[in-house]
Amino acid sequence: MNITIRKAVYSDIDKICDIESGGNALRNRQQFIEELKLNFATLVVIENGEDILGYAVFWRVADEIQLNNIGIKPECRRQGLGTLLLTHIMNNSYSPDFRPGKIILEVSSSNIPAVQFYKKNGFIEAGRRKNYYKNSDAILMERGIG
Repeated sequence: MNITIRKAVYSDIDKICDIESGGNALRNRQQFIEELKLNFATLVVIENGEDILGYAVFWRVADEIQLNNIGIKPECRRQGLGTLLLTHIMNNSYSPDFRPGKIILEVSSSNIPAVQFYKKNGFIEAGRRKNYYKNSDAILMERGIG
């Protein structure tokens, strides 16, 4: 495998939407296009050659990174690609005018694989929003950077 991570471009959107539709479908095509336009947002893809295997969306807010979504093709899950994306985000989000102290996210308490994934990658539960989703709580998680 020749795995690379790079910033997404408009021509990646259809492949990203295909991955998104195989998961919990939190975003649609137009929302991904809007993410590419925001100066505080970053959309990255992880690929093997020209095959996009997954993506991540995050925002730079104050002194934090807000991870909005990670999506991996179903047949490529549990191969370490999500961890590679997280590591890339934490190691490559610095700039002279942005020094994040932590990465934060929100995940549904019913999404057990995602909760386990984030815990495995050093995130801790920082709070809960009771009944935030139709049948579950929102778990607020965070992890220090640096």
